[in-house]
Amino acid sequence: MRLGIMGGTFDPIHSGHVEIAKIAMEEAGLHKVVFLPDGDPPHKDSVTRGEDRLNMVKLAIADFPGFIASDMELKRKGTTYTVDTLLELKNQDEDTDLFYIVGSDTLRLFPTWKSAGQVASLCRMLVAPRPGDNAAETLWFANKLFHDFGLIAAVLSRFGPDISSTDIREAVKAGRSLTGLVPLQVEDYIREKGLYLR
Repeated sequence: MRLGIMGGTFDPIHSGHVEIAKIAMEEAGLHKVVFLPDGDPPHKDSVTRGEDRLNMVKLAIADFPGFIASDMELKRKGTTYTVDTLLELKNQDEDTDLFYIVGSDTLRLFPTWKSAGQVASLCRMLVAPRPGDNAAETLWFANKLFHDFGLIAAVLSRFGPDISSTDIREAVKAGRSLTGLVPLQVEDYIREKGLYLR
């Protein structure tokens, strides 16, 4: 099986995340994409309880066959590292081919990841370009990571809408509409739970 992995704080998940997963599934021939809200990620701070972030992910992907939500990283004690997640997924089924879906900004942080060489041996990466990216620079960096770590990375041909979770949280505080930024069910959940008002 070809399994895509979407990790992140998902605070909240937005339409860009969902669109990138759809593009990755189509271009890499993935059978499933698992969405993994981070527990305690080393590079980011989340402001919302894991339970709420997981519920929003479930709502956002409910209508997409092959998209699944997992609380694997939320249940893990201590700092959440990608290498541990990949090892756990491999232990579940060693014949599964793992494809980690990241943005081009995250790809540039790869040399700082814990056990980067081991991560490279466990998965391939699918890189979502960002609006305004220099495609040649991204490809050059992907080739450098192959040379330095053995990481196989493919750059997707399209990018999703240019949305950030930070912008969404600020829009909620300001009382602005979230139309087009998050799936409707996620907006309803945010309003119902009173998230991001502080």
